Amino acid sequence: MKILVTGAAGFIGSRLVRRLVPDHEVHCLVREEGTVPVRPHVHPVVQDLAAPLQTSRLPESMDGIIHLAQSRHFRKFPEQAKDIFAINTASTAQLLEYGRQAKVRFFLFASSGGVCGYQPRPIVETDPPQPNNFYLASKYAAECLVNAYVEYFATVTLRYFFVYGEGQRDMFMPGLVERVLKGNPVIVFGKTGVTMNPIHVSDAVEATVRALELQRQETINVAGAETTTVLELAELIGQLTGKKPFYSFEPDKGPMAMVANIEKMKLKLGVSPKVSIKEGLDRLVNELVNRSKEKTS
Repeated sequence: MKILVTGAAGFIGSRLVRRLVPDHEVHCLVREEGTVPVRPHVHPVVQDLAAPLQTSRLPESMDGIIHLAQSRHFRKFPEQAKDIFAINTASTAQLLEYGRQAKVRFFLFASSGGVCGYQPRPIVETDPPQPNNFYLASKYAAECLVNAYVEYFATVTLRYFFVYGEGQRDMFMPGLVERVLKGNPVIVFGKTGVTMNPIHVSDAVEATVRALELQRQETINVAGAETTTVLELAELIGQLTGKKPFYSFEPDKGPMAMVANIEKMKLKLGVSPKVSIKEGLDRLVNELVNRSKEKTS
């Protein structure tokens, strides 16, 4: 198949592209030139999605679109509200219309498990969305746009929950490891902090690849098989690094659970996460420790 992947140089996207070739022709939409290795079956397309989509740079026909790109300024609201909306929402509308004209068979959109907010029980795909910030609202708005095109092609929304792994930067899990390594306090709300079921990036990529086989509208949670908390994660990191975690306990903010029900992922995609939290964290810890040693050597 001929597939367009946005965010192709990103954390999930770069790994997904490696999985897709050489079986598919992959057109990699990236912000900067040189961020995707040039090789057979890979076709870089430079396009900043904060700007209007230049469809003249894209093939006239395409079999599918995987829209992974998100604003790198997602934490900077309201200063970067325009960028967040442009990339998360407006670019989705433009890519959908390009997909219709290019006669794609599927459009896969990467959303966030956070759109349903914190819940006292595992989150199912039919729970009413409760986005509690601008970033999540922009993601949910994009989900609505995607579903509006259901009569033209298969529309698939994957809601990723706490994806982590080697090579990740400036996100929750590597940030937690860095805090323990540097002896900085880990902030814990209530007794244990947020409850979650994170998924290793290799398992998230597997779910994404399997989702390309879907032929109808679907929204599917993509998350891990094990449930944990911030406190348990910090303690595990302490065991793996030999560093004692320090904590700053903050007042409980109410329900602080964002755990996904993954039965649909197992049933529709045939994916059961293979990488345990301990194994995934061990890989991430080793990478961060080695990187720290390289900086000081």
